[in-house]
Amino acid sequence: MKDLNSIRIFLALGLFLLCIPGCTFSDDPGKNLVTITDQLGRQVAVPKKPARIVALHHFGGKIIYALNQQHLLVERSIYGREAIARSRVDKVFAALPSMIQNHGYNVEGLVSLNPDLVFAYASMGPSEMKLFENTGIPVVAVKGETFEESIEAIRLMAGILGCREKGDAYIRACQNLLDRVRQRLKGQVTHPRKVMFAGPKSIYSVATGNMLQSQILALSGGINVAVELSGFWADVSPEQIARWNPDVIFLGSYLDVYGKEKIYANPQFATISAVKNKQIHTFPSNVGWWDYPAPHCVLGVVWSAKTLYPKLFSDMDMKEVANTFYENFGGISFEALGGKLN
Repeated sequence: MKDLNSIRIFLALGLFLLCIPGCTFSDDPGKNLVTITDQLGRQVAVPKKPARIVALHHFGGKIIYALNQQHLLVERSIYGREAIARSRVDKVFAALPSMIQNHGYNVEGLVSLNPDLVFAYASMGPSEMKLFENTGIPVVAVKGETFEESIEAIRLMAGILGCREKGDAYIRACQNLLDRVRQRLKGQVTHPRKVMFAGPKSIYSVATGNMLQSQILALSGGINVAVELSGFWADVSPEQIARWNPDVIFLGSYLDVYGKEKIYANPQFATISAVKNKQIHTFPSNVGWWDYPAPHCVLGVVWSAKTLYPKLFSDMDMKEVANTFYENFGGISFEALGGKLN
């Protein structure tokens, strides 16, 4: 049944990529505006040819780079470790201001940059969106908690920025990687490996069935032991983990603060298969997350499948795959950014 569910996910995703109609665009010939429907179902009037844009979440920022539209950015729009890595090798990026303020945004600073358009992740609070809308700056909400949502976001953003062909190329590249994994796994996995995906708070914080990580595992031939749980990073007990008895434990790349050696040494985990067989792996990479909303997490599917079933993917060079993808959809190879696989 679990195998069948994984196949259904592949088929549904393939049909989605082929058939998704995209978001609605309604032209207004009397004005230099076009009305779109964003991923929260909001009607938003945006400039037909925006020249100054901001993405208030690295999800949107990565898509903008993948679409080769980074020359429109007036703010970095990529954060964390990837921003540090890119700053070392990309002088244009390094010169852009960063408007991240603790866990929020410097709203006044962003408004002062006079953007034509703001791409915001759908989880942004209504009050924050209202701050921008009150200044007359259009805010387009995008989301990517599933591959389907990520593909829709690409189509939406590519349509707004007038680069649909580049968006289609990005989608095809993502689909090609998923297809490569599917073909390798087809007919080869009779007993999918049970995986617990932990982080970022602790080993007792696990990815639920509602989260992107669960879809990554299904597409890579695994079973999320916490698939029946709902919400966002559910806290569980040591006893529950023992009952699940995962074959493999993945530590999320967001913040690997507890480390596999601590888990191996913890007597509470001594009976778990993943511990006994030394099957704890930190999800890559050190620059840019592969288990986080953004279509780049297709790389996480490839890595996950290769980690779970190394014999089936022994001839696939993960660094080579990552280098090509980053070069084509970010302008700089994975290794040139200082990328390493954990």
